Amino acid sequence: MSNLRQLTSENHRRTERTKFAHRLLKRQITPEQYYIYMSNQLMAYYVLENAADQHGLFDGIESVKRARNISTDVRELESEHSFENAPIVASTKRYMDYIQSISIDPDRVMAHIYVRHMGDLSGGQIIKRFIPGSGMHYCFEGDVDELKNKIREKLHDGMADEANRCFDMIHEIFEELESVFASMGPADNTTI
Repeated sequence: MSNLRQLTSENHRRTERTKFAHRLLKRQITPEQYYIYMSNQLMAYYVLENAADQHGLFDGIESVKRARNISTDVRELESEHSFENAPIVASTKRYMDYIQSISIDPDRVMAHIYVRHMGDLSGGQIIKRFIPGSGMHYCFEGDVDELKNKIREKLHDGMADEANRCFDMIHEIFEELESVFASMGPADNTTI
């Protein structure tokens, strides 16, 4: 059994304490801000899941893949609010480039699946109650606990450094998104 959770707990907590994470959990995100976030998520997950597919990392846990569901959320937000062309922040682009650079190493890619997809299976189940739209990003086919266990079977402690790197990169994305939101000016009080 992997101790990855303990080995990444400090970075996990640091990421959960960002202003952006609080924004999500306190229903202080506008539909436009959520659309920008989802658009950035879509790009990151698309590259990550393509890298994972090269190594069969989703074999037996295909329903854990998120890019298709995130795309559904983005399209729904676009149709409901007439949004278009969300900015993809530099830190998301760096993340995508980074994933492509490590894509030959299945363990390193799996560490990112652990952080992102396990997060969706865990904290995402709380977040989905606070977001605009149907929140397909956080909807899974199958038993969530069983999916978590199947991911855990693919983990080992040697993935800790890469999982911590993933948390660092997500933290950077959250911080940059907050800067984008601040530059948008005051919200129109249309938070969710």
